[in-house]
Formats: sequence, structure tokens, C-alpha cells
Amino acid sequence: MAKDQGVVQTNLRPRSALRGAGGRPPAGQGGEVDQTPRKPFNPVQFLRETRAEARKITWTTWKETWITSVMVGIMVVVTAIFFFTVDSALSLAVSQILKFAAGGQ
Repeated sequence: MAKDQGVVQTNLRPRSALRGAGGRPPAGQGGEVDQTPRKPFNPVQFLRETRAEARKITWTTWKETWITSVMVGIMVVVTAIFFFTVDSALSLAVSQILKFAAGGQ
């Protein structure tokens, strides 16, 4: 078994004391919630981090995009033919059943 298996790393705060009935804290404990100070929003740092993440993106080449688009088109045509065939077969079967049920040939 790996060393870290079963250990879940998290940034969440540990739970506070269990609450009593009705959502109230248990008797003898205050209802204060641990307030960790938040950092103020820094738009410059946000933009810097966004640009750094955008640089990590690997875009497909035009050739890969073209090949993928052609493959999607082919699959759409194959699927359309399949469903047309199944629909025609079921339509023919149902019409034959209804003709037989009506007593005609």
C-alpha cells in the first residue's frame, strides 16, 4: 500500500463542534464561527496568474482540427444512415403488422 493512500489533503477547515437540535450549538458553547482573515482581491495578481495559466494551454494544430472535423462529419453521416435504416425497418414492420391486424394483405 502506498504511503499516502487513504490520506486526503484538503484546504478545508476542520468542522466546528456538532450542533444540537434545531441547528443551535450545544449547550455551554458559543455560536461563534472561526473567521479566517481573507486576502483582499488583487486584480493585477489575478491577471498575472491568468496569463500564466493561459500559457500552459496547448492548442491543436490546424491539421489536427481539420482531421477531427472530418471524422465528426463522417460519424454524423454514418449515424444518420444507421437511424434512417432502423426507422425504415421499424416503419415497414409496424405497417405490415397493422395490415395483418386489419385483415388485409
